[in-house]
Amino acid sequence: MPHFFSNRPRVHALVRRAGNRVLHFRWETVNATLYTVGGVVFMVGSVLFLPSLSAWENVGAGAFLVGSLLYLLVTGHDMFEVLANHLDRRRRRAVWRVLEFWAAVAYLVGTLLFVAGSVFFFSAFDWIGPGAWCFLIGSVLFLFGAVVNVLEIIFAATLKTLQLLNLTAISFIVGSTLFCVASIPFLWELTAEADRLLLDTYLAWLFLVGSVLFLAGGLFNYWRAWLVVRSGPAPDS
Repeated sequence: MPHFFSNRPRVHALVRRAGNRVLHFRWETVNATLYTVGGVVFMVGSVLFLPSLSAWENVGAGAFLVGSLLYLLVTGHDMFEVLANHLDRRRRRAVWRVLEFWAAVAYLVGTLLFVAGSVFFFSAFDWIGPGAWCFLIGSVLFLFGAVVNVLEIIFAATLKTLQLLNLTAISFIVGSTLFCVASIPFLWELTAEADRLLLDTYLAWLFLVGSVLFLAGGLFNYWRAWLVVRSGPAPDS
């Protein structure tokens, strides 16, 4: 699933907001590492939802849950960073700061819905309908957040960072759209077993491709942050 991205300077070291950019980049590295591990786990969960691996569906739901919890650490950290920026009285309260705040809220709530949806997919509950609704609403929230972040991209320090921002945006928007599309058929009632088998295979592949795009978007975003730090002035020690 996607998470917050922006071309403004991020302050990831929440307990030391006036620190140098390398310190903040270290915290962004922690953020990106959690996101990457969560992305890989989510991809494993998507594979295990293929009908040919139905015996492992509980493991797949568990992978979705673990991946969602790792994503929750990332979106929670993003939320605190955005909230601190939003409440900073030294900054002018522009409409983009308000939209940025609500985008971060959308990412956080969407992740919480994915946590709940993953739990509902366990065979012990087998609440496929509520789980599908959680994934669908969460995906719509992710799409909203990504679109808002895209609208904020009006400049970048270099062409390379601008390209990476655009790649991040495309990956997150397309991935969110695929998850939206894949969640809807779980609300249908299909009586023909052959139809259900074919549809489940198709949906599992949509989830897998969406998960790959989410992971790629996170890596593009981290690459951009690394370029910004590398091209900046020498940091204070």
